[in-house]
Amino acid sequence: MEKNIKLSYIVSPNDFLSAGAVSEDVKAHLEEMEIDSEIIRKATLAIYESELNMIIHANGGIIDIEITPDSLNVEAADNGPGIPDIEQAMEPGFTTLKPNSDMKAKGIGKGRGLSNIRKCTDFFDIETELGCGTTIRFGIDLK
Repeated sequence: MEKNIKLSYIVSPNDFLSAGAVSEDVKAHLEEMEIDSEIIRKATLAIYESELNMIIHANGGIIDIEITPDSLNVEAADNGPGIPDIEQAMEPGFTTLKPNSDMKAKGIGKGRGLSNIRKCTDFFDIETELGCGTTIRFGIDLK
């Protein structure tokens, strides 16, 4: 690959039928580039978690992705309520879903999203503003 690939996706709130579409599309691009399968696994997991957070918690949003020969860079900006305590939200198992919610009953919202994203990426940054939303930026070295 000689040039950068720029991709942009709109993620709709509560659209569980489309969950995974962004990560699957990016996976196809990375497979075409013959990227190592473990790197692809980490990239698709991080992107999928970003999608799910937007679908479940954040009234949707936009995921912008740039793939270069050396890296995958993602910016996921949502329309959600913001995160009151980022440190707490980063803890594995923390979720804002009520224990008796329909999503919890379906096995969704186990509180691993943000911690999984951070664990799978080489660069991770999060910005949030209450009432305005959250932007997550992360990168993965493709070499």
